[in-house]
Amino acid sequence: MLLPLLAMAACLAPVAQRPPQQRQEPQVDLVAEGHLIIAAAPAKDKNLWGYQVALLAMKQGRYSEARELWDRHLPPAGALLKGGASAQRARSLFQPEEAKIFFGEPHERTLAWFYRGVLHWMDGEPDNARACFRTAQLLDQSDESARQGDWVLLDYLDGFLTARQGGDGSDKLRRARAHAPGGASPTLPDYDTSANVMVVLQLGFGPLKRAEGRQGETLKWSGGHSTAKAALVRSGRQTVRAPALDDVSFQAATRGARRMDALLAQKANVKQATDTVGDLGLVPGLILAQSEGTRAAGQGLLVAAVAGKSVGGSVQPRADTRTWNNLPQHLAFAALRLPPGRHRLSVDFLDGEGNALPARWRELEVDVKPRGDTVLFVADP
Repeated sequence: MLLPLLAMAACLAPVAQRPPQQRQEPQVDLVAEGHLIIAAAPAKDKNLWGYQVALLAMKQGRYSEARELWDRHLPPAGALLKGGASAQRARSLFQPEEAKIFFGEPHERTLAWFYRGVLHWMDGEPDNARACFRTAQLLDQSDESARQGDWVLLDYLDGFLTARQGGDGSDKLRRARAHAPGGASPTLPDYDTSANVMVVLQLGFGPLKRAEGRQGETLKWSGGHSTAKAALVRSGRQTVRAPALDDVSFQAATRGARRMDALLAQKANVKQATDTVGDLGLVPGLILAQSEGTRAAGQGLLVAAVAGKSVGGSVQPRADTRTWNNLPQHLAFAALRLPPGRHRLSVDFLDGEGNALPARWRELEVDVKPRGDTVLFVADP
């Protein structure tokens, strides 16, 4: 994963401070390292690495690389909804769920399409961006959940782009406000169709998967974290507050049961039963096999016990815990009006009490286009 690469770089760095005149060693290019990892990864894991490296490239402003990675590793929506042949194979008793090609859980699929939509918007393709946001909302579903299609920012941006093109985005605005934190309208302002600078923000660190249960058959989530709960975006006399909207950990935890969960539970039961048969038959079989009068019965028990242990050892009930590990905890958005030309834009990240987090302050130089939208992507550092 990318984090071990960072840790390795930190461990190899000397502790003593170098003299000012000594040339500094170049920093590790994690995006370039990511490309190497993708090339070496097995086919089933390439999408996972592609997602992670594409988002890392976006954070570094390397948008052309991010586009190429999304286009190569983002499966079509139809494939994501169906799961593909590898998902069918993973339902076998003797195949681990991790054997399937990584498409991600619903929130991971949703965010992959969201980020691709942001890049389309940057490229002056608002129609394609809106189509991606709608697809992302469609992918926010599982086999059993009452909370589907409830991402706030996806509805808000869908309606915003509709309104910008002269359509009626009011229904999407109502949906977004209904799902916004607290359900209060002031959280999301009316659409400013004259705005021309769009700032998409992400805050904190998202959730990670873990396996629980006797056989590791239950998929659970370790909650993400974000000290930052909002951002203030400033340019000149304009200041726009961008509150945290979507909670990625909440989205991960409220998707309901997966079809695979029931299959993994069945696998765990089979493994437990066959292991028990093996344990119960092994010792009595050995004892009975020692006496000539009970040898046949003992041998029969031993055969059943060995078969049970063999089947139990081959059953693979463990849940797939591969995780897109550099997702954020929150998404946010701000829209400004700026004349064409070069501008300086600053971003203050705020904690839950509204206090600025000075170490996370960002300043950007922005070239505002004479026509169309100027779209910025800013990650909480």
